[in-house]
Amino acid sequence: MNRGARHEPLFLDDDQRELFLRLLADLPARFSVRVHGYALMPNHYHLMLESVTGELPRAMRHLGGEYGRLLNVQHGWDGPVFRGRYRNRLVNTDDYWRHLLVYLHQNPVKAGLSSPHEAAWTSHRAYLGQAPTPPWLTTQELLALFGGPAGYAAKYRAVQDGGEHPPTSFDPNRLWVPDTTGSVAVPNFRDPTWELADALREVTQVVGIEVDELIRSRPGRVGNPAKWLAAWWLSRGCGIPHGKIKAALGVSHSTLSMRIARVEARRQSDDQLRKWLFALREARSPGLVREESEAAETEKW
Repeated sequence: MNRGARHEPLFLDDDQRELFLRLLADLPARFSVRVHGYALMPNHYHLMLESVTGELPRAMRHLGGEYGRLLNVQHGWDGPVFRGRYRNRLVNTDDYWRHLLVYLHQNPVKAGLSSPHEAAWTSHRAYLGQAPTPPWLTTQELLALFGGPAGYAAKYRAVQDGGEHPPTSFDPNRLWVPDTTGSVAVPNFRDPTWELADALREVTQVVGIEVDELIRSRPGRVGNPAKWLAAWWLSRGCGIPHGKIKAALGVSHSTLSMRIARVEARRQSDDQLRKWLFALREARSPGLVREESEAAETEKW
């Protein structure tokens, strides 16, 4: 789950909700992350996800990063869309998993946004069999736990009427509190967040060099465009704090700023930098930029 920055809405209209769901639909094929349920509220969202191969961090960075970037492009905004990194909690029991789905679907109803059967921006109607199930939404496994759509509907009514209580481990007031019971180890690269290590790998794939080349110091050598690109991509493309970038790349504040500034100054005139930037963007979201020219895409950056 995640919230909008500065207590602002995440979704201003249905077009933005559709955009978010299109990005969500990318996760199963691109990151082996199964989507079991969702609920979009005006200022936050909830997702029930299953990470099959441990790619949840990359998937969530793609989802949040692309949604924020595209909103900034569309509206001419500048700055973060989300309050911070997403929150996640590990689900260990079937009872919790079943109750969580109902909790998600009742969010907009409790907020007075819709009736139970008009929750257009949740997966509720797909579980009832009242709307087509999109190919990216996995409903069969939870429906099996409920005993089918009728069992799900009965559970929903029971919770709504107060006739069935949540599992003892379920506390909605603590959903936004970081979960320390099921934390997952991430690769250690000079102790960065997973976002930084993964973003560096993206740069190496585009420029065709190893990570060591991006952080190796070579005294006396004039600038290395690949290093400029790494600094710019981590900062401007991924929104990673400069303190973590400096520690990972082993550079000073002034050197980092200089590298970012060089990309800003040359990205329109330097064909190599322009191609690298387009390749990074295309690797992140091929379906969203395939119809745009390289020039048009780099203009957006």
